[in-house]
Amino acid sequence: MAMVNMAREAEVEEMPGQVEMDEPKFPEGLVLELESDELEKLRMTSLPKIGTVMEIRARVYVKSAGEEQTQGGTESKVELQITDMEIGTQNVMGSAATLLYGGG
Repeated sequence: MAMVNMAREAEVEEMPGQVEMDEPKFPEGLVLELESDELEKLRMTSLPKIGTVMEIRARVYVKSAGEEQTQGGTESKVELQITDMEIGTQNVMGSAATLLYGGG
């Protein structure tokens, strides 16, 4: 499967024409926080600079899956537990800011 950009669409406030400014661009659930033990297992001997684009490959198992009825319809949810992973730098054209926030 090809990579999919997981950025959220900007939400419009109840005031017509105003964009929600306090919402994060990417869902919080997509952030991985790796601490010393995990960094050691991944053989990361030095911390990357903020803004460095990296690539991960991981094996997961489905920890839970379900659906919930909301006012807006059915919301689906899946929890994935990472069991194995590798991480490395990715050589890409352009800056991390362009990747994250777009631009031309």
